[in-house]
Amino acid sequence: MNSTAREHYPPNGSDTNGDRHQEQADTDHLKKLMRRDIAAFYNILSGTGRRILAALIKSAPTMDEPYSFVISSLQYAAKCSKLSVLRSLPKGENAGLFHREINSSGRRHGTVVTLYKERCEYFISLFKHEYGLLADTDHDWYQKENVTKGDRYQAVIGNKVDQIVKTPALCINTSDKTDALFNRLSDQGKRVFGIICSHSGEAKQDEVSLVIQSIARKAACSEVTARRVIKHGHDAGIYSKRIHERGPRFGIILQLNNEPITRIQDLLKSYPPHFETNADRYQTGVTNHDRYHDRNDTNLDTKGDRYHVTNADSSAKQHVNPCQPRADENKRRSFDTNADRYQNPPFLDRQIKSLSSSEGTEEEKWTRRLLSISRDDFQILWPNLQNERFGPDQIRQIVEHRLSFGETILDIEESLHAAHWELENGTFPEARKGVCNYLFATLKSKGTWRRPVGFLTPNEQALANAKKADKTRAELKNVEVQKVEKAEQDLQNHDFESWLSSLDNSEIESIDSKCHLNLNSETAKRGWRKTYWTKNVQGVSA
Repeated sequence: MNSTAREHYPPNGSDTNGDRHQEQADTDHLKKLMRRDIAAFYNILSGTGRRILAALIKSAPTMDEPYSFVISSLQYAAKCSKLSVLRSLPKGENAGLFHREINSSGRRHGTVVTLYKERCEYFISLFKHEYGLLADTDHDWYQKENVTKGDRYQAVIGNKVDQIVKTPALCINTSDKTDALFNRLSDQGKRVFGIICSHSGEAKQDEVSLVIQSIARKAACSEVTARRVIKHGHDAGIYSKRIHERGPRFGIILQLNNEPITRIQDLLKSYPPHFETNADRYQTGVTNHDRYHDRNDTNLDTKGDRYHVTNADSSAKQHVNPCQPRADENKRRSFDTNADRYQNPPFLDRQIKSLSSSEGTEEEKWTRRLLSISRDDFQILWPNLQNERFGPDQIRQIVEHRLSFGETILDIEESLHAAHWELENGTFPEARKGVCNYLFATLKSKGTWRRPVGFLTPNEQALANAKKADKTRAELKNVEVQKVEKAEQDLQNHDFESWLSSLDNSEIESIDSKCHLNLNSETAKRGWRKTYWTKNVQGVSA
């Protein structure tokens, strides 16, 4: 009985060992399935896709912990275009290598990725086995002797030849402000810094004078982008920015700092900007959410200086070699921008043409007047508003907004006179976000400004001055008439006194006897005598 029992009931703990063996077998089976899936996914990837995903995995500080990265970092590490990176990331996520989500601070701050350790380690092992990746290298992803021609990155993208970096790549230290700024720069931002660096060799006392329009044209970007990049460089301590002493229209002056600007030059040599090709542009349906959105500048320091029409869509985009001198600059074609004249965009042209005949005459007149104000005219008319960064660009935005909703713009010019008068007399209301923002928001929504006590428009002031001048001239004329009359009266009195003194007493009594009134006083006698002289003596002599 005991032997039978020992045969049917195993010793204590044997069932636990069996469960462990079963769990281990299940784990091994899952690993085999996982490796089979990763291997199948790896085999269908192109050489560029493998390098992109390997660069993504190697850039992670630690596995199984989320970290943030930007597209441009993978672009340079894998030596490919942005479009290739955007195509490869969704494939890796669908294969289970990692999980992606948008940064909580917004798209412009990159994407947050969480790697799955076992899958990523096996993918890296396959990549090392194929390309011979060394354990102590970060950028040499494959050895030239082991790479086939089909797997190599082609230097021709679109129809343009990409740049080939001949100098060894520098290591970017993200803890340094200069390196961190350069690491998140776009190709347009790098071209802007390249232009600044090209002027540094000719700078006197490390000061560079630049014009925003010229920088935007050479860097093939919009003026808003150029202003934003220059402001980021100022905030990072690469240089200090100030407006030209002669005014904003003469540009800005940058006081360069030697160490940061030298570092930027070295980084530009190692990581130069790429040519902008059609292959690098975002195409619908390529990725899910890795879009490159235009950045909206919300900084009040640069918002007032924007230009409504930029040259972002210019067809002639020339590549800028960042650190080359400006020896051939005069040979390049310059664009004729008609100085600072504003050219009506098609929207406003359509709005003017669509105005009805009954009200279009007055609206069209004021629209053309407001849109034709240049910066020089604005500075002459409203210098106080110009000092507060309110100018023709803000007027054009206000006109465009109000015309699009069919609202009136007849009081815009007189409102600017009123606001200028209040700034001049210190009665402008308190504005928490600045005078420019307050005035812009008020005119954009209401189309008019309050009329201050004692304020007169230039036309009213001119009319008041004209009335005052007419009154003054009338008073002066009255004074002259009174002087003439007084002189004539004095002459008559003198002639009368001379005639009266020439008469004797009998003649005087004879004249007095001819009066039918009682002459009881000397004043009455003198009045009668003068009347007699006026009628009989002076009238006869005249």
